[in-house]
Amino acid sequence: MDKSYLSSLTILGLALAGCTSAPTAYQRPDTANTPKHETAVIQASTEVTGSLLPDFRGSQTVYTRKDRRTIENKTTLDAWWGKMLGGDQHSADIFRLDQAKATVVNFNLREYYECEISECPSLVNMLDALGSSTEGTDQPEAYDPEDNTSCPLTMTKNSFTVEDTGQRKTLNGYPTKLYQAKWELVQQDSSQRQNQNSLQIDFWTTPPDADIQKVWQIHDQITDAYIKEAELGNSPLAKFLPESIFRSLSVFSGDTSGQSQQWDNEVSQKLASIEGYPINIDLNWYADNNACQDETTPAAQTSSATDPLGALKDMAGNMMGEAVAKQLAPDASEPVLSYRYHITSARIEQVSDSIFEVPAEFSKKPQPSWTQQNQ
Repeated sequence: MDKSYLSSLTILGLALAGCTSAPTAYQRPDTANTPKHETAVIQASTEVTGSLLPDFRGSQTVYTRKDRRTIENKTTLDAWWGKMLGGDQHSADIFRLDQAKATVVNFNLREYYECEISECPSLVNMLDALGSSTEGTDQPEAYDPEDNTSCPLTMTKNSFTVEDTGQRKTLNGYPTKLYQAKWELVQQDSSQRQNQNSLQIDFWTTPPDADIQKVWQIHDQITDAYIKEAELGNSPLAKFLPESIFRSLSVFSGDTSGQSQQWDNEVSQKLASIEGYPINIDLNWYADNNACQDETTPAAQTSSATDPLGALKDMAGNMMGEAVAKQLAPDASEPVLSYRYHITSARIEQVSDSIFEVPAEFSKKPQPSWTQQNQ
């Protein structure tokens, strides 16, 4: 499973869930005398800034065994409107493949809900929920990246490169070297106005030590089990995230080693040239979209397929008011999304079984409708 992808969904979930009561800190009970077993433990700091999501920072701890995983996040939302939506959050996603279920835990509210592995919250479900919330209104249609019939676009550049820069430094006690990946995508309309997107990623990687090799081994086992249990090939998610891409993302995030993978496209083959375990991942997405913007065309008649960032801004205005929508207006000179994932430790530990269980005193709640498929 791709831990960075799932942590991103956690933040999207906060935005959709609406306001919560003031958070209160939860302290785990003492586990000194409870059964413990070998567990891969990754600790990292996270930060997201830009115009697409509320700015947030926090910490993440990922506990993994071959048949279970807990991703625990503590996040602080910086923007005032982000604080109104959720404030500081302490949450966890618990995947129990041995029980064919997953659990989303809110430690602030001492509550949780469960879902089957194949029916748990996904990015597709969340976007579907946002789309259905505007049914019956005059809002723009949902973004479909394959639909450009209202304003045909021509691809003029699609370039992906990976460079070993030769730069080296020590991060959190790990010797690292820098790889830089860059993906540039340019499209233009019949008037030669362009949409320009650039994704720039810095990977600071370290040679895997014995602990990291063991971490990879355990993560490979649960990724194989998850793909089988989640039935990716039979779900709507497969259209957007086929197994080969899912595995590539898992390797890209450092979750699995990729040593046994067969890379069948140019992008994944170039990513496979990155050697070592990524200690720091710094991602910046720049977007300057000017194609298909005819000032004489009413906004309600402009296809959001030609301007997904504009559609997100409109959606934000509908959900949270114009003050928020103005803050989401992209500036071509600034990243629309910056993502930082910095690992502070990766090791094998003896961890209590309770890490993979919901505290007994927490209340079970129904699964939110926006997390469910075909709602």
